[in-house]
Amino acid sequence: MSMHNMLMPERAEIPPVVLSIAGSDPSAGAGIQADLLTCARLGVHACTAITALTIQDSVNVQRFSLVNPAECLQQARVILDDIPVRVIKIGMLGSAEMVRALAGLLDAYPQIPVVLDPILAAGGGTSLAGSGLLEAMRSELLPKVSIITPNGPEALALTGAEDVRAAAVLLNAQGAQWVLLSGGHGEGPKLENLVFQGGILRQTVIQERLPHQYHGSGCTLASAVAAGLAKGQAVMQAIEAALAFTHDALLHAYPLGSGQFFPNRFYHPESSS
Repeated sequence: MSMHNMLMPERAEIPPVVLSIAGSDPSAGAGIQADLLTCARLGVHACTAITALTIQDSVNVQRFSLVNPAECLQQARVILDDIPVRVIKIGMLGSAEMVRALAGLLDAYPQIPVVLDPILAAGGGTSLAGSGLLEAMRSELLPKVSIITPNGPEALALTGAEDVRAAAVLLNAQGAQWVLLSGGHGEGPKLENLVFQGGILRQTVIQERLPHQYHGSGCTLASAVAAGLAKGQAVMQAIEAALAFTHDALLHAYPLGSGQFFPNRFYHPESSS
């Protein structure tokens, strides 16, 4: 082997890419920052398009300002035109105008799977949904969604149903191919995560209910699903792996401020010894 060849670096393995379209969280517990951390932990490169700037801490969102939808779309388009994005993950949208703009963008990339985390309120209770957002999401966005990952209150708000299972069936009927209904807002020692496809309950994943409130658990789950799909996992495999990853991150969560705990997305079992 020549000295020249010995000094030549090997070509780095190119990771799969997820494009996250979501709001920014300065505490890095939720939003775009949660997606970046989750994808990095799972070996996926996350590109981003910012929909909103928030002022929030571990307790609540104090206020937020939306990015101009045209500028958000420009962020996304330059990435999609340059980089081979495998999955689009969508978080906080904030307004009907943003929903409609994004729906138009997705029309140009029908081959890319879409994971939607339908964020309607902050963990502390602040509404993040502007006027008309629910209607626009139902009519224009859901038909383009591969997997939607609502919690119970989000599923009920999106559909108007009286119970979460009926809501999941309606979300399928409104266009979402798969529904991962997370059980974190229920009661009892166990939580049920329900997976629906075609209006049929396909899988129930039971997990231990953990004792704290967590900042960014939904963002972590949705971006972990997106990461799994980007790595070539089948839908059910990606969902089950994402649920396990998120539960582990919450099990080892840490308190940074005076409010919710932060998921430990980089927890390693060997680090506890």
